[in-house]
Amino acid sequence: MKKTRLFVALLVMLVAASGYAQDSYRQAVKDYMAIYSHKAMESYLNQMDSTFKSHNTYYFESGDVDLNQLTERYFKEGFMDYMTDFMCAKSKELGVTEAGLRELISLMSTPEGQTYNEHSTQWFEAIKHDTTVFDGLDTLKIMAGEDPDPIQIKAGIDPGYVEKYNKVLEADLVKQYLQGYFDQYFNIFTMIFREMPDEMKDVQNKLDRVKNWMITNLPTMALNNAYGIITEDDLDFLAKLQTLDATHQLLGLLPMNPGDLMTIGQGAMKNYIEWMENHGAVVKEDMKDFIQNFQLFNPKTW
Repeated sequence: MKKTRLFVALLVMLVAASGYAQDSYRQAVKDYMAIYSHKAMESYLNQMDSTFKSHNTYYFESGDVDLNQLTERYFKEGFMDYMTDFMCAKSKELGVTEAGLRELISLMSTPEGQTYNEHSTQWFEAIKHDTTVFDGLDTLKIMAGEDPDPIQIKAGIDPGYVEKYNKVLEADLVKQYLQGYFDQYFNIFTMIFREMPDEMKDVQNKLDRVKNWMITNLPTMALNNAYGIITEDDLDFLAKLQTLDATHQLLGLLPMNPGDLMTIGQGAMKNYIEWMENHGAVVKEDMKDFIQNFQLFNPKTW
């Protein structure tokens, strides 16, 4: 009898410990997300909130609940839970341990890490608004089978900074990342043109030239925007960050291919409907089948 009780007690402790470990890992993921994506996520959620509110009347009956208030709650509670679940699954898949995450969070929480995070956010915003690459896409040259003129490093950038930047960011690795990203993006057009007659194959070749030119020139555009924002101290910190296993493992999250993005979007939509229903919203009868079978694209085709 005593042995049985001891066994049951040990089993309960084991289950409790397992649950704690999962909660602890989940919290580490949430802490990581809060450090890295707070500002970007805030902007994204505001856009999503506005979009979903505008479509509420298509999905739900006007009833006793305030649909817009529920939507606001969803993006403060439900969506973050959904993204945390997604990030937990992907991080575990990539072999990221809780200890590795905590080490990364600890380094990012230092004054140097906070400064780097702030500067890198400014840098990505600058890249997002830079039109150099698109301005340099000379369509006449591309149509003639030639490459447009390459983007040049801006005059006035210290050569020592360029050397350090390229060493820390590993230009070849950046190109490899861009290659993966654009291969996935341009795959959309590849699928379209592979069903076209042979005379349309030339269009595919020109798209390949555009892709390759962009891959080659985007790193220079990124460097031009880094100068004046990303300091040499930031580069020193980034070099330190790159010594951590978790940093390299989490690079596996990027680039997200179109299939991943569609899966996230599709899952978020279903998650939203279910969350709204659980909090008092009533789905319109004529929308139930659509929601049940909702699928943006079949990920297997990507």
